[in-house]
Amino acid sequence: MGFDAKTTDQVITERGEVYGDFFEGIQCEAQLLETIVDRYKSVYHIPLPPVYYLFFSKIAMKLSRLSVNPNHIDSWTDIAGYARLVELHLIKQQEKANAKST
Repeated sequence: MGFDAKTTDQVITERGEVYGDFFEGIQCEAQLLETIVDRYKSVYHIPLPPVYYLFFSKIAMKLSRLSVNPNHIDSWTDIAGYARLVELHLIKQQEKANAKST
């Protein structure tokens, strides 16, 4: 049983068939992130902290992909997973803050 390795171009083509044009997806992702960053800054008058930018970027990528193929269950699962990881991060931060205050 041999492993049939795919070339990078084959993988790119396959992903394009599922998620659409990569460069259009990046534009969509950038627009989503720009909206989030601008909204945060307009409310708090400070830049969005980098860690939150990265959290949002993961979900924005999946939303961009879902805008082409909303029936792709894996992308919904990935969003749920990223949201759970953010939740765990926030719980840990809250526990640290509570420990310092006691």
